[in-house]
Amino acid sequence: MQTLILIATMALGAAKADAAPLIPDEGLQRLGLVKFWQANLPLGAADTIRDAHLVDEALYVITEQGSVYALKADVGLLRWGAHLTEPSFRVYAPRHMREGGTSGPTVIATTSEIFIIDRYTGDIRKRFAPPFAAGSAAVGLDGMVFAGSSDGRFYALQANHPFAPVPPKRWDVLAGGPVTAAPLLYDGDTLLFASHAGKVFACLAGDKTYRWSFSAQGAIEGDPVVDASGVYVPSADRSLYKLHRGVGRILWRARFPRPLTEGPTVVAQTVYQYCQAHGLTALDAMTGKEKWRMDDGRWFAAHSPAGDVVLTTARRLAIVEHESGKLVDAIDASQVISAVPNAVSDWVYLLGGGGRVLCVRLDDAPYLRRQQVAAAREQLNQPPGSEKKPDPLLQPIPPQPDPFEDDPLRSKKDTKP
Repeated sequence: MQTLILIATMALGAAKADAAPLIPDEGLQRLGLVKFWQANLPLGAADTIRDAHLVDEALYVITEQGSVYALKADVGLLRWGAHLTEPSFRVYAPRHMREGGTSGPTVIATTSEIFIIDRYTGDIRKRFAPPFAAGSAAVGLDGMVFAGSSDGRFYALQANHPFAPVPPKRWDVLAGGPVTAAPLLYDGDTLLFASHAGKVFACLAGDKTYRWSFSAQGAIEGDPVVDASGVYVPSADRSLYKLHRGVGRILWRARFPRPLTEGPTVVAQTVYQYCQAHGLTALDAMTGKEKWRMDDGRWFAAHSPAGDVVLTTARRLAIVEHESGKLVDAIDASQVISAVPNAVSDWVYLLGGGGRVLCVRLDDAPYLRRQQVAAAREQLNQPPGSEKKPDPLLQPIPPQPDPFEDDPLRSKKDTKP
């Protein structure tokens, strides 16, 4: 089947215009915030929002019933929605494939299938069942797709093969245990992945040429994060590690009282790490020293000039001072399910019941005007600019270099295209 089952186009805006506000305006005003937009997704009666992920200009909302909605994050208009899998299967975090150094189509892995989707229109570009059960999100680079599996291996597939209906395996490698943490691509061609065996590997994405590896003392389930100064790795050994992005050595290690099963958020020289029954901890990104800890902190939402915005376990939306963690103020947010970590701006994205998605900003931000929405609607399903680029899924496959004997990740069993 080469078409997605579209469940909404939403180019006209919110489908449920009469949905109640997720947080009343007067509460937001008390925090110095204002509603910028609220989208009301047309979920089925039995469906609820599970989580959401901010990727470049898009906000992807995943539901418990296996559907994905793609919103334009700055205006709240929905580009497309699709039902990808059954509730018994997992939908992993979407990622944007990198094509020639730029951001390309959306790559979404489910337990049983991998989708490559035009991120603006929702049109399918490729859909296939890989020869393994996906255990992690998938990332893509110039026609290749990378994902981990519950079978203890990490795979690279040649998604731009011009003839094979199922992309052939380019290479795979033993990861030592199931791979559930999302892989990373950085520095143009470096691929990083981690496993439940506590192993972290960095290699060249095209042919898995070894760069470095690291071993934690516990399983790695949460997603590693990379910034300009290093790689942050959460572990079940109750530690958050910062590693040198070039050679993998430990720069610092912060210890927690319980295993870390979620990845951190890094912004403004600060690392925000949640630990169950220990709350949200803010660490100095360069030293690993604790800045502050919020006992009931659950989700870091955004860093703003007014302070850090945090959603608590008691469903209260709070603003705390960035350096000290001192509470500025908090309001009731009982209708909010969770917050979407935002490491790139001070926009706050909140998820609620009834398919509601709320974006709030500081109250000195200009309001979203009707003209802005109209202009965004005109370009909603088109990429910025008019120039057309070649489709890497249809381009010839580059030759694979011969294996290197001194490379521990290379294998004679790797399949050449």
